[in-house]
Amino acid sequence: MSSTAIQSRSVSFTTADIGKVIDCFAADLDMNAQSTGLLTWEVARQSAADVKLMAQNGYLVEANIVLADASGTIIRAGKYEVATNVGTLTAQRPGNNLWPRTAGGQLYVVVRYSQTWRNLTETQRAAFIKTLNTSWSAASTDLSFPGLTCSSDRSYVSNGWGVTKSVFK
Repeated sequence: MSSTAIQSRSVSFTTADIGKVIDCFAADLDMNAQSTGLLTWEVARQSAADVKLMAQNGYLVEANIVLADASGTIIRAGKYEVATNVGTLTAQRPGNNLWPRTAGGQLYVVVRYSQTWRNLTETQRAAFIKTLNTSWSAASTDLSFPGLTCSSDRSYVSNGWGVTKSVFK
């Protein structure tokens, strides 16, 4: 005699869930901006609002907060990878954002778009871009952050949607 057990779990999330998660990213960006002194609150807020809109539309695979020194060398980064099957991840609070003051440095956000974004027509992309707060341009940043050591930091989760955060230093 044999028996089979099948467990099915349906997880649903809303744009509000995505917003809650990206609000944690926004808090991290704000803390990075304050500790480095390289972004104003307004620029950090506008960038985070754009990332939230990208995520809520399904256009985001990952967002990266990057700190470069005056010579352009990346000295710290936070990678936020989207997870739609969060399984055993637990929600945590924003933190680990005391980054060094870097005179003449630069703090910026780099996003990686999803296939959903790439499937849009040029007209659809242009219409979406008009809704953003800031101008986004193509970046040549190597998002594997060579020369830096990666450590898993935390996860931000709401229902079935979340991001895993890794820190590179």
